[in-house]
Parts: sequence; structure tokens; C-alpha cells
Amino acid sequence: MKQNSAGKISMKKAFLIPMAAAMGITMAAPAFAGQIYVGDTETVVSYDENGNKVITIIFDPAKTPDFFREQYITPPKPVKTAEGNRRQAEPLTEAPEVGTVPADIHRINENGGVEFVSPYHGGRRGQCTWYAAGRFQEVHGIALPLFGNAKEWIANAWYSDDVQAVTDLTDVPEQAVAVYRPTEEFRDWPGHVSFVEYVERDGNGKPLTIYYTDANGVGDPEKDAYSPGYDGSVKAVSYEEFLHPYGVELIGYLLPKDK
Repeated sequence: MKQNSAGKISMKKAFLIPMAAAMGITMAAPAFAGQIYVGDTETVVSYDENGNKVITIIFDPAKTPDFFREQYITPPKPVKTAEGNRRQAEPLTEAPEVGTVPADIHRINENGGVEFVSPYHGGRRGQCTWYAAGRFQEVHGIALPLFGNAKEWIANAWYSDDVQAVTDLTDVPEQAVAVYRPTEEFRDWPGHVSFVEYVERDGNGKPLTIYYTDANGVGDPEKDAYSPGYDGSVKAVSYEEFLHPYGVELIGYLLPKDK
């Protein structure tokens, strides 16, 4: 956050301390101050081209007190998958048919109703995170921790003993969760996740066409709800389209951690 002598305020970095306390201290800072430490923040005083004093407060997570971490920052609960439950589904040897649903998501009961099967019976059904976590567990036998919004999955992968994050986007791994963050234009979006089923490559191994499944994606006829026949169905796009779908951009993949 920056504040100049004209009283204008702009946000530079998010920080987790009470605004009143922080501003009360920084407004009292002498003009000659260089750096002032306020708890877990660093305050830097400078001057703009018009001679107005600019006070910048920079949040440093490394200086967050332990009591604050324990009280206000609650990480996802780690999940440890029993070795006997881990499995490795056989990779596909040819491209799946577009529009088919390889995942076993639901059954139709005797009354004609939809009954979800494990591991799709919990969570916010119809959301991309619900589907990607279910498909990952269906294929690999690994239950993902509560990773939060889709865009946070790469950063939060270290909470799991079974999952690793890969941020090299050039070699698209099969049977992996693809993680997207929103573009600047849509920065308030929660991001997106999908599951890579199969990759067609050229003679040098470069990915050409990506076959993936997801839920709540582009073209979903019913947003934020389970759409039988669409959610979990195979889509095929070029590698370039896979990197930058509408409103989001690829930032990495989640794979089972090598044992």
C-alpha cells in the first residue's frame, strides 16, 4: 500500500495486520526515516518526482509472529494416503473419443435418481475442484487435501505427502491435474483445474493436442452444478489453446509424488 502527501492510497501488496494500527504508526514517521519495522511489515519512506513523501508498507511473511500464524493462518489438513490404496491406472494408448465420459461418476438408482459413487459423492458437486480431485483419486488412489480455490492448488501441494507440483509447462504429463490461475482481466476468478487424459505429440515429443476432462468449464450448460454428460466428458484442444483458455492461464500440474 502506498500513501502520498495528497492523501491518495493505492494497494501495493496485501498484508495481514490491522489497518488502523499500521497507518497510525506510519503517518507519524519522520521525513528522514528510511526503514521502519512494524511487526511483520517493512515500511519504506521515499519521495516522488513532485517532492511528496511516499510511505510504502511491504508485508514479509517470514516475519509473521508464531502466535499470529497459529491463530489466523490455518493450513489445509495434511492427507496421507495408505500405500495399499495407491494405484497407477494404465495410461491410454490412443486418444479417447471426444464427448465420452471415462470417469465413473454416478449411477441411476431404481427411482431414476442420480447417486454419486466414490470418490465423487462428497464436495461441491459440479465444481471443477470437485471433479479434478475425484478423477485424481479414481485414477491414482490418492485423496487430495483441501486445496482451496483452483488457483491455489500449486502453492498448496506441499501440504500433501503424496502429491507434487510441476511448473514446467512444456511437457504435458498425462493423468495429471492441470492448474490455472485467472488472467489479470479476471483476477477475482477462483481459477480452474482439469484432468489430462491423453496427449498427442509430434515426432520430437512436443505436445500437439490435449485430451482432457473437467467440470464447470467453458461451455458447461449448467454452471456450479453437476451436468451429466458434460462434466467429465472428453474435450480436445491444441496445446496453445490448452495453455490459455478463456480468462485463465496454465501455471502447472499436479502428479503423484514418486515413492
